[in-house]
Amino acid sequence: MRKIFFVLSLSLIIAACQKANEVVIDSSAPINAQLTYFDKDSLNVAQYLSNSSLKPTISDSFQILLSSTRDFSHLDVQVQNDSGTVLNQASFTDLNGHVITGAISTTLSSVYVGDLTYVFTAYNAQGASGNYATKVVRLYNAKDLGPVIDSLSMPDSLVLPQSNSLVFDIYAYVTDAAGLSDVSKVYFDVVKPDGNPSTGNPFTMYDDGGAAGLQVGDDDRVAHDGTYTLSVQLPAGTAVGTYVFTFHAVDRSGVASAPISHKIRIYQ
Repeated sequence: MRKIFFVLSLSLIIAACQKANEVVIDSSAPINAQLTYFDKDSLNVAQYLSNSSLKPTISDSFQILLSSTRDFSHLDVQVQNDSGTVLNQASFTDLNGHVITGAISTTLSSVYVGDLTYVFTAYNAQGASGNYATKVVRLYNAKDLGPVIDSLSMPDSLVLPQSNSLVFDIYAYVTDAAGLSDVSKVYFDVVKPDGNPSTGNPFTMYDDGGAAGLQVGDDDRVAHDGTYTLSVQLPAGTAVGTYVFTFHAVDRSGVASAPISHKIRIYQ
């Protein structure tokens, strides 16, 4: 009986090894996508902004180079708006060597000034993907008049304590004919009394309700009301003299406001 049991056990072990050797090991690697051609960088949406009944259809052709075609399944293309919402998606499978050539058309339900981001991702048969490629198409308004800095609120002069730092707030009141959401950024540059620019230039201002935090000088109180704020700290030992602050506002089409300058005299 012992010999029979040994023989049966040995047979089971051999059978198990044979089954293990029959398991297919997936040795295919994820496929990387490289964008080698895209037919546009920007699109003027002025006519669509002035006529709400018009909805633009944006057609873009592209060419993607794949790092490998082993077990290639498909190329996924997504079109996303500024907030990351997917506006369109398509799949491509036709190969010409390692290259995929295609086109994708996207109709915008609402027109805006900003970015469309195209994301190209290649998948293998196992559903794995490698590095993806992206392309940004800028939607701009060629008729945009740009933002306007209506006024500033800031001191004309300050007395700096000898041993303590001094903190003060700067306010820039900004408008834009296309709406406050069209304002991309507001900032200022500083020229020191010796005529050299500050090493901190440019200084970004905020209209986010304080979301960026006090560590960056953001104590804005109401978000998106057109009042851009920055809390500025002058350390003890700051050079006395006249500092020139020049303010700029830029919209999403890249149109800049006329600059406005203001001088602050620092005493001690």
